[in-house]
Amino acid sequence: MNIVPRPPVPPDPTGAATPTEFAGRLRALMTTRRRSLDSVARFSRDAGTPISRATVHNLITGGGTPRQETLLGFLRGCGVAPREQIRWLITFQQVYPAPERHYAAPERRAS
Repeated sequence: MNIVPRPPVPPDPTGAATPTEFAGRLRALMTTRRRSLDSVARFSRDAGTPISRATVHNLITGGGTPRQETLLGFLRGCGVAPREQIRWLITFQQVYPAPERHYAAPERRAS
């Protein structure tokens, strides 16, 4: 039985279509940047967008639906430049679309 190794997951958001794939890309980014759970949390705090070690873990394992602010904290904690962050945010919005909001029509006043 031949086992074909999987190609390594790139540390790039391009091509991620599911939460699991997106989490794998975040994990690859963290590994490429040589960051630990603790260091991402520490650097995110230093950058002004603090996230906890547990939140970092949830992001890289696909646990739950993250908020955009949480992703920004992670990216800053990994030292990702603002121009690069945009690509991650665009993919994030595609993978985790905002729930449709239904607004009630305003009530009409009787004249």
